[in-house]
Amino acid sequence: MPRNQSTAARRARAAQRETGAKYTAALRQATASGSSPTVFSLRELLVECTTSPEWTGDHPEVDAEWAPRMFDSALLGGPVPYTSVLLLTGDLAASGLSAEMTMESRDGFNAVVVACGGRRFQLLLSQDDWVAELCLAPGCQHLPVAESLIPYCERQHLAQRSKTELAKMAWAWGNDRRQEFESTPAAAHAGDQGDALIAAAVAQGAFSKVAAELVEGCYGDPDLIAEIYLNDAEATAIRHAIDNEHLRLRKRARSAAAHIRKLAAGICVCGATPYLAPEADVPARYCSAQCASSAATSTVIR
Repeated sequence: MPRNQSTAARRARAAQRETGAKYTAALRQATASGSSPTVFSLRELLVECTTSPEWTGDHPEVDAEWAPRMFDSALLGGPVPYTSVLLLTGDLAASGLSAEMTMESRDGFNAVVVACGGRRFQLLLSQDDWVAELCLAPGCQHLPVAESLIPYCERQHLAQRSKTELAKMAWAWGNDRRQEFESTPAAAHAGDQGDALIAAAVAQGAFSKVAAELVEGCYGDPDLIAEIYLNDAEATAIRHAIDNEHLRLRKRARSAAAHIRKLAAGICVCGATPYLAPEADVPARYCSAQCASSAATSTVIR
């Protein structure tokens, strides 16, 4: 038995030998029983993928003609598609072959989730080439807003990030957009992903900082436009684009605030009606900074 074989895989194979149970059922039970994750390197996974013989069992989820070519991975708790592991290696190339990985979870022959370098990936086990980056929150099955740049899902976990984290993500996303629109800089904008950051910022009371970071990332320091864009016409176009983007982000912020207040039935936890604009940088759920602070303190005490 391989020295680095996962606990779940060892349990599954032992159960198969001792009871004659199908490997898939044994693997599902062993994985569900819980164990501390095995840590391995990207290099180890790649070596296993490129040197292991093809798995010849029957895939329980898809017909034989559609089943992917797989190898029996000791590191990932059972058979996985060769191509998926190679695609994952490409996605993590910047992390280096020594990057540490863990298998977060495995659902029989449906999917396996791995974590590496502050990122999470899901590999479907029913087809060759499906690898998707997941929200960074452990256990979340939703896609992130923008993979490594905004690595949390819009549905729940992005709005739970701190003001500082949101501001950092905003600048990184804006800078990425600036590079994308390098040939037409006045056409740059934060896009749907930037709007998701604004909605999260409104929930946290961080609209002003996040909006400023987004816009500066997209167009450069507003105070240095004349130095960055030496052509007067281009500088004028950039200033106009900055003004329009600030206006658009404010409208998005007000819409997000209205949505949050609607979900809260329009009433703050203290019973008052929230009325502050997003520019006040008070979480939209509350009627004042003092109320938000009191609610936070109460939560910590509990």
